[in-house]
Amino acid sequence: MKTIMLLTSILAFLGCTPKLPEGTPVSYQYSYSGTMMYYITWYEVKQTPDKGVTISYSSDCSPEVTVIKAPADALEKIGSIVKECKLNKLKDSYQPAEQVLDGYGWHVFIEYESDYIGSGGSNAWPPASLWKGIATINNYIQGIIDASTEADIIEKTTHQ
Repeated sequence: MKTIMLLTSILAFLGCTPKLPEGTPVSYQYSYSGTMMYYITWYEVKQTPDKGVTISYSSDCSPEVTVIKAPADALEKIGSIVKECKLNKLKDSYQPAEQVLDGYGWHVFIEYESDYIGSGGSNAWPPASLWKGIATINNYIQGIIDASTEADIIEKTTHQ
């Protein structure tokens, strides 16, 4: 009986941590929102058909989306942070013990060629070490945005 319980525990433990996807991400998306119509912060980093990389972003609950050219290695850098911070350990969803109908929510989605890491929460966040990984990626992206100039803008649109 003890052997069965031990084996079950080991299998459950192994099943709780999805394998880190292989390769470099092809896109990264993050959103942080409250009860407002538009996102407080929204980023999307993606590979373009010509193998370039762009960052689309909006902030401050604005419907405006700005698209800029990103460094060619931006997705590689994001992939390094994902690996270093073990973001494959993120749970699918984080929720508080008590039901809360207002407050803040977040979502992160990291797409690879044949796999993905996706997580989100409503009024709840992952453990500090995992949240630090998401924050590190977002700080990296925000640094690129902050250093961009008018000449780096590809287009401006609105959220659909």
